[in-house]
Amino acid sequence: MHISALPNTGNSSKFLAVTKRGEFKIALSFTLRTKVWALADSAAEQSAAQELAEAIVSRHDPKLPFKPLYIFAEHNSEPTLDAAIRRIRQHGYGELS
Repeated sequence: MHISALPNTGNSSKFLAVTKRGEFKIALSFTLRTKVWALADSAAEQSAAQELAEAIVSRHDPKLPFKPLYIFAEHNSEPTLDAAIRRIRQHGYGELS
């Protein structure tokens, strides 16, 4: 899997995840990444996007396409990055809200 940062077009950080079964984007809201998860810099954001993408892929049904965009914000995510990743790995992305 390859994760690359996309150009900023607002306050959220966006990343493109490319897997052998397709691709999707991950968006991390400004408030989530700076105030809730307190990600220090762009390298920490990239690492978080990598971990989130791996968790999404681990619970993805290969018979279905990926959603085009997975949005992570303070209102639909766990209070820590580790908790969010654990929840996705247990229940999948759709059960976060």
